[in-house]
Amino acid sequence: MIFLLADGIDGNATAKGYEKHIRVDAFQFGVSRMVTMEPGNLANREASRPSLSEISFTHKTDNSATALFKDAVTGAAGKTFMFKFVQTGSDSLVEYMNYTLTDCIISGYSISADGDGDPMESIQLSYAKIEVSYHDYDKTNKGASKQVVFYDLTTGTPG
Repeated sequence: MIFLLADGIDGNATAKGYEKHIRVDAFQFGVSRMVTMEPGNLANREASRPSLSEISFTHKTDNSATALFKDAVTGAAGKTFMFKFVQTGSDSLVEYMNYTLTDCIISGYSISADGDGDPMESIQLSYAKIEVSYHDYDKTNKGASKQVVFYDLTTGTPG
């Protein structure tokens, strides 16, 4: 499961520890770099700076619909969005991966529906910094280590 905690935007999730989060149905992100591939000269490949995609997510329309739409049309900036990837633990949900976006702007908003199902919102997020954390667990589901990396688009620095 994926939950989203966004500054000033309440969702309808009721899972313990994730109240008022937005339940996310799909999440997409990618990074690409141009790399030269000259035959016979691969030892000296050159790579460009990374190109980070916007974060895209979809979810069933909930209490967050009006706030997301308002932020999309007004260009509200400076918000933090945290995507929390969770799995079932022995007695509760356990986070194993997070994507935290700072200085977010909603760069795309669309909604689709058919006659039988709930409307689905698709949102695209532009951001200044992205942090990815992964929580490692052993076979007994106990936390072993936490790995954290980031990329700051403002300064062009990884960490």
